[in-house]
Amino acid sequence: MIDFNTFCTLYEDAKACDSEVKYVMERGWQEWMSEIADTDKIADVLRRIYTMANEGFAAVVRQYKNMRQMCQLLGIPYSTAQKWSLGKQKPASYLLMLMVYATVNYDKMQK
Repeated sequence: MIDFNTFCTLYEDAKACDSEVKYVMERGWQEWMSEIADTDKIADVLRRIYTMANEGFAAVVRQYKNMRQMCQLLGIPYSTAQKWSLGKQKPASYLLMLMVYATVNYDKMQK
């Protein structure tokens, strides 16, 4: 599990970087990486953070089987997620960041 402070740094770095490849390659060895044995999985986590940070809600939804599953696991009302998905509303930036954090860490707990 990536601690929240480390994740916040990774997330903000991802939003500021103009290239996924550059973002992944520029990360030096960090403490949280010790928990993941495979360097390909570390790169995958970083790519997922970059994609979700830069592409937003739609990229978060793609990490799940469907939007209903995402809503159930993250405790988001389905009607709210539908509004976000249709572009009628946008999730607040802090909510999007928390959804990405939960998604990255949920996936790591499942493996």
